[in-house]
Amino acid sequence: VVNFLGSMRLAVSLLVLLAIASVIGTILNQQQPYEDYALKFGPFWFDVFRDLGLYNVYRTNWYLAIVGFLVLSTSTCLIRNTPRMIREMREPDTAMASAYDPQGMANKTEIVSSLPMDSATQMVVAVLRGRGYRPKLHDRGDGGMVILGRKGRYSRIGYILTHAAIIVFCAAALYNADIPVKLAMLTGSTQPENNFHIPLSKVSKNAWLPVGNPAYRGTVTVPEGQSTQVAYELVGNGYLVQPLPFRIKLRRFHVSYYSTGMPKDFISNIVLYNDQGKVLKEANVRVNHPLSYEGVQIFQASFVDGGSLLKMKRYMLNNPSAGAIHQEGRVGQSVDLSGTTYKLKLKNFSLDNVVPAAAIESVPAGDQQHINLGPSFTSIAQSGSGSGAEFKTYMQPISRGGQSYFVQGVRTAFGTPYQYLFIPTGPNGSIGLFMKYLSALQKQAMVNKSENNKSYVLNTFRQVIARDAPSMTADAEAAYFQSAISAILQLKAYPVPFIVTLTGFDHRWAAGLEVTKWPATIVIYWGCAVLVLGIFILFYLPQRRLSVVLRTLTEGTEVIIGGTSSRNPYEFTKEFDGLVTRLRSVLRNQDDQKESNDG
Repeated sequence: VVNFLGSMRLAVSLLVLLAIASVIGTILNQQQPYEDYALKFGPFWFDVFRDLGLYNVYRTNWYLAIVGFLVLSTSTCLIRNTPRMIREMREPDTAMASAYDPQGMANKTEIVSSLPMDSATQMVVAVLRGRGYRPKLHDRGDGGMVILGRKGRYSRIGYILTHAAIIVFCAAALYNADIPVKLAMLTGSTQPENNFHIPLSKVSKNAWLPVGNPAYRGTVTVPEGQSTQVAYELVGNGYLVQPLPFRIKLRRFHVSYYSTGMPKDFISNIVLYNDQGKVLKEANVRVNHPLSYEGVQIFQASFVDGGSLLKMKRYMLNNPSAGAIHQEGRVGQSVDLSGTTYKLKLKNFSLDNVVPAAAIESVPAGDQQHINLGPSFTSIAQSGSGSGAEFKTYMQPISRGGQSYFVQGVRTAFGTPYQYLFIPTGPNGSIGLFMKYLSALQKQAMVNKSENNKSYVLNTFRQVIARDAPSMTADAEAAYFQSAISAILQLKAYPVPFIVTLTGFDHRWAAGLEVTKWPATIVIYWGCAVLVLGIFILFYLPQRRLSVVLRTLTEGTEVIIGGTSSRNPYEFTKEFDGLVTRLRSVLRNQDDQKESNDG
């Protein structure tokens, strides 16, 4: 079992699995509502990915098991090999072993010199010292001599550091994964709440996490001027409530945009209070610039509408003569539509809507290739019978072909593209003139039953213009008439009997914040630093060993040289050849000097 846990094959396999899981967790946005995943992948793949735990990879049981096994494997390897490595670093050359036999080394050669044993030994020791080795002499016991030398003996520190770093940051990651909460969920003492529409006071106590939870990562949406003391951690298709050690209040929110309409920067001015109302800290939070307080970090994650008050007008298509009906409501609420069976749920509000000019067939001004269509809101009209539709309504009229239009997107199935309705606006910028024309047409249609006599369509239009828009020019009348007839034809497929326009608003932002408490994060950072240092030592401080065996011959000394390196064998081969060349030169020169002296 120890050999299996400490094997390189197991460690590499675990690292490959972790790498694959990390790639999935990076590409696939984690901890999002299940509805988003179902819409993106479809029912079949949604179920497959859900069962595999890919929507929260880093906290799945199989991911934590892989990390746990990697810690166990690396610890086994480190415990088994560290004492031997330390012993080698402290006493590297006190024992003769097969690892120091030159015949078994990657590089080896033999030299025969006429020098006696003592002189040859002195020459070899001098050359090794000159090459940076620390030679150690050992008597073989048979009259021979062994000289051992090594450079980079502390390269083993790199091995120890890399393995220790892996253990440290994997263990820290397990700590950040909040194992106690997972165990509580397995035993059933903690159960996620699945109803996202109930107030906080109605959430089951089993869905509440302890205040002293050692690690957590939750999200919360805070409207401007409001505060909260909890964060929500998404778990599958439910959530857990994490109480915070302070209250978060969003004082102000600011967002700026690029010319294309993409957000450039968004900033939340946040104040933290304790239970007694004392200000603990105040800061501006923006992307990649979190607020930190006593181990808890607050990140800027997103922004949405925070419940803006919308002022609207409702026109009844089946009774346009009734005039406009004023309505008010806040985003996120539903508005009762009197006189109908419908309710209008105000889904979202957008202050700016930048689109390419070509998309609405508009001629851009100067170099501007985008046009800001201004405020808009999305809503869902739902009748008592279950039928309904989704709308995207723009506040400001747009100009196309010299005529201004009220624009509204309509779709009867979620996820399908919007079909846009264009209703011409009158001189005052509203659709009131169109509704008056529609009302007059309906009255004339009831009087004139003849299918062949269509003159009342144009005559009625002229009467309405003369009465309600006498200042309109002939060209403007012609353009408006064509646009009005096109709009009436579009209304045949309109799914509800009313049109709602936006006349005013009281805007309020809400900041989406991520609240994390990961006390082991600093340990992970230090572990990564130690890992880099260990890898640097392993690659740039290789261990190189030399073993030189000297044996007495009848007419001199036999010198057997062997060498090996833990890294870059090609570079070491060149060094070894240079060393052998130097030894041959020194031993030969000494032979020549001896002959000269004898002569």
